[in-house]
Amino acid sequence: SERDLEILRMLGEGRSFAQIASALGLGYKTVANSATAIKSKLGVARTADLIRLSVEMGIGRSAP
Repeated sequence: SERDLEILRMLGEGRSFAQIASALGLGYKTVANSATAIKSKLGVARTADLIRLSVEMGIGRSAP
């Protein structure tokens, strides 16, 4: 979904769940639950893997 992509992009930018929640006007738990659902959809187990995947997909930004 559009929301999933936005959360994935923000994770790839290095934002925390709390920062994402604040930026999108959501609760922390909502963002955490969404991240869990995204991980399940993409077949990754850890948030770090999700962040790496977003960078590899060109959604997030790579470290300098």
